[in-house]
Amino acid sequence: MQINASVAFVTGANRGLGRALVDALLARGARHVYAAGRDLGALDVVVAHDPARITAIRFDLTDP
Repeated sequence: MQINASVAFVTGANRGLGRALVDALLARGARHVYAAGRDLGALDVVVAHDPARITAIRFDLTDP
């Protein structure tokens, strides 16, 4: 899979596997990561890691 210069959308990005995936994508050269989670405030620390390449999005998979 080509990750360098890609754009990714990661759910559950504020903790656990989602957070690890955001970090791994950035480390491998992803151009931009959309970090999704239920609480935008919880994503602040994720976005602070690289604000130019991470955008927080409120997204709840359980809410139709």
